Amino acid sequence: MDLKLVLTSPVSEAEANQFMAEKTPCYFPISAYYRRLFGEKVYKVSVSIAESCPNRQPNGKLLPCVFCDEWGSAAYHLERDRDLVEQIQINRDKIARRYRSKKFLVYFQSYTNTFDRVERLSERFDIALAQEGICGLVVGTRPDCLPARVMPLLRETHERSYVMVELGVQSFFDPHLLFLQRGHDAQRSLTAVERLHQEAGVDIGVHLIFGLPGETDAQIVETAEIINSLPVSNVKLHNLHVLKNTPLETLYQRGEFKPLELDEYSRRVVLFLQHLSPEVAVQRLAAVASRWDELVAPEWTREKLRPSNMIEQRLHNSGFCQGDRLAIAS
Repeated sequence: MDLKLVLTSPVSEAEANQFMAEKTPCYFPISAYYRRLFGEKVYKVSVSIAESCPNRQPNGKLLPCVFCDEWGSAAYHLERDRDLVEQIQINRDKIARRYRSKKFLVYFQSYTNTFDRVERLSERFDIALAQEGICGLVVGTRPDCLPARVMPLLRETHERSYVMVELGVQSFFDPHLLFLQRGHDAQRSLTAVERLHQEAGVDIGVHLIFGLPGETDAQIVETAEIINSLPVSNVKLHNLHVLKNTPLETLYQRGEFKPLELDEYSRRVVLFLQHLSPEVAVQRLAAVASRWDELVAPEWTREKLRPSNMIEQRLHNSGFCQGDRLAIAS
C-alpha cells in the first residue's frame, strides 16, 4: 500500500519524540499532545446530551450497532436527566479535585451528537464554552452523520476555541463494518475525515475496534497505514467486548463470537502501534467497561490499569515503540 504521510498535527516529530521520552517512551499519549496544545494538563469532562443516533430511529432501516447498549457509550449514563450545565459542573469538579487540574474539554460523548438541529447544537456549544475552566470541545459522532449544515458551525466554533471531532470509524474494512451493523462503509469514513479537515478545519480523532471476527495482522498493519495517510491527530483503541442486551450478547451466547484474551489483544495493539506514525497521539489503549453490571465478557475489560500496563510492558520488554516499523513511501 503506497502511502504518503500527511503531517497535520501541530506537534512536530521531534516534539512528539520528546514528549514520548518524558511520559511514556514507547508511545505518544494524548496527555502529551494536550500539554503541547494548551501548555498544561487538560482533562475531558464527559456529558450525555444526545438522545439517539441513526441506528436507533423508530421504524428505521438500520439495526443498532452490534456492540452498543441502550446508553450509547455514555460514561455517566445516570446523569442524563441533568441539564448540560449541571453535568459539566459535577464532572468537572470531580476531576479537578482528583487531578488538581484547571483546564477541561467538554466531551459530548454518548450517541451521535451531530444527529440534531444545528441551532440546538450551537446552543449547547455556547453553553459548554461559557463554563469556568472549559478551553474546548470534543464532539463524538459517526462518519455518516455529518450533514453539510453542521460544517460551518464546527468551523466557526473551532475558530474561537478548540474543537476535536471524534469519529466512530471502528474499522476500515467493509466485512467488519457489516458484522458491527454500522450502516456505513469504509469509504464513508475516509470521506468524513477529509470533509472535516477541508470544510471544518477541526482536530480529528478516530475510534478503532480490534478483536473483530476474521481480523488479520495484515489488516491491523493496513489500519495503521491508513491512519498515517489521513489528517488525523489521534486514535482511541477499543477491544470488542460483550454487554448485556446487545446483539453481540446473542452471538456470544450462541458461540458465534469469542472476545480476545488480553494477551492476544495486547499483541495486536503493539503491532498496530509499531506501524503507527509517532506523530499520531493515542487516547486510549483498551476499553474499560464503565458499567460492570452489564459486562458479559471478557472479564479483563473490568480492569482499568492491567490492559494498559500489559501493553506498555510488552512494548518495553520487546524494545518496541510507536512507529518503529513505519514504512513511508514517497
